[in-house]
Amino acid sequence: MNLNITSVQTHTIDQLLAPFGINDPNKGLYIIYTDASETPPPIMYPFRSDHFAFFIITQGELEINVNLMAYQLTVGNALMLSPQVVRQFVRVSPDCKIASVVFSSDFLSSAGIHNKNIDAMEFLSPQISPLLLLQPKEAEVLLTMVQLLKYKTDDDKQGFQHEIVLNIFAALIYEMGSLYKKQESYDDVFGTRKEELTFRFLKLLPQHYREQRSVLAYAAMLNITPKYLSQTIKEITGKTAGEFIDEMVLMEAKILLNDLSLTIGQVASYLNFSDQFFFSKYFKKQAGISPSQYRKSGDTGKR
Repeated sequence: MNLNITSVQTHTIDQLLAPFGINDPNKGLYIIYTDASETPPPIMYPFRSDHFAFFIITQGELEINVNLMAYQLTVGNALMLSPQVVRQFVRVSPDCKIASVVFSSDFLSSAGIHNKNIDAMEFLSPQISPLLLLQPKEAEVLLTMVQLLKYKTDDDKQGFQHEIVLNIFAALIYEMGSLYKKQESYDDVFGTRKEELTFRFLKLLPQHYREQRSVLAYAAMLNITPKYLSQTIKEITGKTAGEFIDEMVLMEAKILLNDLSLTIGQVASYLNFSDQFFFSKYFKKQAGISPSQYRKSGDTGKR
C-alpha cells in the first residue's frame, strides 16, 4: 500500500522561531536567550528540524531525548542538535534559562571553514554524542562568544556586519569543535569505541526501523554479532538494542495513531507489519493496551 504519511514531523526553522516573534527565515543565524518562566513552552512531542541548534544551560534543568537517548542537562551542559535527528523535550524546569545558537546548513557553509580544518565540524554529525560537559571557564568563554555574536547580528548599522558575523560564527564553531575534541580524547580512556558503536546503531535505527525490527539485522549492518551489539548497547545506555528498536517503533506508532484520519490497518501497513492483527499484538505487548484502546484513552490529544 502506497501511503502518503508523515510520522515524525519535520519543523522548519521559521516554524520553531515564530512563537518567539522571530520571522526572518532567510537570515540563517539566530541567537536566542530563553527563560522558561517567560517564553512559550517547547514542543513536547517527538519531532525533527531542518536546521542546527546548539544551546547551553545557564540556569535550571532540562530533560531531552535525542534519537531515543535520554539526556539530563544542568548548568554548564551544552547540546548540539543536528538536522533530522529525532528530539523530544521531556521536562523543562520552571527556572530553566538557555542560550541558543540556531543556524541553517546554508549559513554554516557560508562561514567558509577551510577544507583542511573540516574535522573541526565533526561534532555537527548526528553520529557523535551531542552532549558537551563544560568546565566553568569553558562555559564562560562560549557564552561570551555567543553574546558577542548576538550583539553583532543585531547591529545592522555597522559596516562589514555580515563579514564580522561570519568570522565570529566561524570562531565559535572552531571553539565548540575544540571542546568536543577535548571531551572525546578524555572519553577515549573509558572506551569510546563502544560509545561510537552505540551512536552508529542509533543513527541506523531511524533509517531502518520500518523495515527491520530484529537485532540481527542491525548487527549485520554493523558487522558484529547480535550478542555483542546488545551487550554493548546495554553497557553504554542501560537498555538493550531490542528495547531501543521497540521504543522507536512504538513512538512512531503512537504518533501515527494520533492522526485519526488513518485507520489502524493503514498504520500497520506503513510500519510494515504483515497485517493489523500482528501490529495490534505487537503494540499491546509494548504499550500495555491495544491501538484502539490507546486512541480511546485520550493520549492522542497530547500531541
